[in-house]
Amino acid sequence: MLNKRLVGVITVKNNIAVQSFGYKNYLPIGDPRVLAENLDRWGADEIHVNCIDRTLNDQGPNFELISDLGSAGLSTPIIYGGGIRDSNDGVKAISLGADRVCLESIIFDNFDEIVKLSNVLGAQAIIISMPMSIEKDELVLYDYKKKINHPITKNHLSLLKNNIVSEVLLIDHINEGHLNKFNKKLIDKFPLKTISLILFGGIGGEPLLREVFEHPQTIAIGMGNSLNYKECAVQYYKDQLVGLPIRRDKIHFSGKD
Repeated sequence: MLNKRLVGVITVKNNIAVQSFGYKNYLPIGDPRVLAENLDRWGADEIHVNCIDRTLNDQGPNFELISDLGSAGLSTPIIYGGGIRDSNDGVKAISLGADRVCLESIIFDNFDEIVKLSNVLGAQAIIISMPMSIEKDELVLYDYKKKINHPITKNHLSLLKNNIVSEVLLIDHINEGHLNKFNKKLIDKFPLKTISLILFGGIGGEPLLREVFEHPQTIAIGMGNSLNYKECAVQYYKDQLVGLPIRRDKIHFSGKD
């Protein structure tokens, strides 16, 4: 069995790291690089830097931030998400210091570019983000740009079935930022049972953390706000999960290899 990972999530808005609550309300924390250095020192298995305003403001990726993190001497692999419009953006993000990229709006806007990016970097370097909820007992996907819910698209299923991407970041966007609220039905209702899932949104505290980690599809859990409340928080949570196959040593994922 593959060891499972704990991913530190840094949400960035207007170039500032923020605490996010349902991607609607925000509290400033500080410099994203400082948070990344903390997560690196504490033993996070990966760091996901999610620039949530880049696509909505049509700004493209935050290449300056990626470059800053790439020059910080971090030993922890970096996942970058936010504003990636095409394969050139994805390749540039990797060249500046990201190890993997996380894609969301491009699936709706420029699907063919994901296939092109996968051909260049390999599927292992690409994650797709799927913010989801349950409506009338059915799994629905949230489109942040249009602010609507709809069924999972053929494009999403194509990416997964054809191994164009490696993992899904499954986000409980309703409960994001609220401790111990993650909706476990999102996992049970996910249509493809062989896809590795990174879970994010409302996960924290040992009972729920352990329960969702034990699910066979869960390869990683992303935690954001919870890791800002306690010094060495990553190790604190790993210590709570004794008996589970939690990764103790970092393994490098990279589209640059």
